[in-house]
Amino acid sequence: MDYNFTEEELNIRNTIRQFARKEIAPLIDQIEKEKKIPEDLIQKIMDMKITGLPFPEKWGGSEASFTSLLLAIEEMSYVYLPCMFYAVVSAMTAYGFLNYASDYLKEKYLKGLLTGSLKGAWAFTEPETGSDPKQIKAKAVKDGNDWILNGTKRFITNSGIADIAVIFALTEKGVTAFAVETQNPGYIVGKREEFLAFGGTDNGDIILEDARVEGKNIMGEEGQGFNILLGVEVFAKVVSCAGNVGLAQAALDYAVQYAKEKTHRGVPIGLKFQMTQWNLATMASKVAASRAFLYSVGAKMDKGENVSAESALLKIFTGAAAREVASDAVQVHGAYGLSKEYAIERIYRESKFNEVVLGTSEIQRVIAANALIRG
Repeated sequence: MDYNFTEEELNIRNTIRQFARKEIAPLIDQIEKEKKIPEDLIQKIMDMKITGLPFPEKWGGSEASFTSLLLAIEEMSYVYLPCMFYAVVSAMTAYGFLNYASDYLKEKYLKGLLTGSLKGAWAFTEPETGSDPKQIKAKAVKDGNDWILNGTKRFITNSGIADIAVIFALTEKGVTAFAVETQNPGYIVGKREEFLAFGGTDNGDIILEDARVEGKNIMGEEGQGFNILLGVEVFAKVVSCAGNVGLAQAALDYAVQYAKEKTHRGVPIGLKFQMTQWNLATMASKVAASRAFLYSVGAKMDKGENVSAESALLKIFTGAAAREVASDAVQVHGAYGLSKEYAIERIYRESKFNEVVLGTSEIQRVIAANALIRG
């Protein structure tokens, strides 16, 4: 299918493709075994300036299209999905600063996020809530011109390696977003989470103990935090869906390769067994549909259109498609699909992980349905 990508977009895609296959692919086995992405690889990813692709040059971005960011994330995810999260989380943090922060905060943090010299974290989720602002327990109390933050954040990517974190806490006026430097004495890195996938990523708790933050570090206005969260998560969901597409394409390619190489009585199973052929055809259709949906939404974002409903639908569709394609790829491999010697075992786990993060399918259905009903 012709998506009418520009020459610049294709060049960006090819650059990230070469980078991922040269720098990331050889380290996957090591990362999976040690459950840690090497710091020098993280810095190489940041140095590629993927985060800044669709952002204005004024703030250190490349002023490329939003589509170019999707292409970059798809290519990284095709090789190894966990690595794309470092770019995605810093990008969503930067998006928050660009659209909701004062010029003071932009000057202080946005340029670093976009050029790769700073890593960001986005901290809303808590032990008792992932989507409901009314359940937030983290508190921010005014003390002169400053704010004192206390509380615990959970499942925060980059919690231990970020330079700047956007922390959501409750004030008298409601949920409020604060830019908090991680060198703040009250910013404490808590336990590191271990998931069924993404073992190499830095994800864990942030504990705030009397973290003093200057008043000018509020993003937007006091009480606007949840609106900021919703705006940024539209951006983040679409970007993460590029990860689903890359993952699904990888699963399909591994399945096709296996169906060509695995023989039964001298004949490749992909040519001999109709059920294998059906699986492959169904998988290919889901990958194609996911990619078409992704880049149609990307084109709308490049035009400045509101995609709140589409972002939820996109996450529902591509998340399920990636999981189903990965599951079918395991079936094509048979028992070998369950072996850690084969990449499809890892991809299957990653597909379920990425379907859940940034909001479950259930909450996405609520968001999409509300948007449809309210027009």
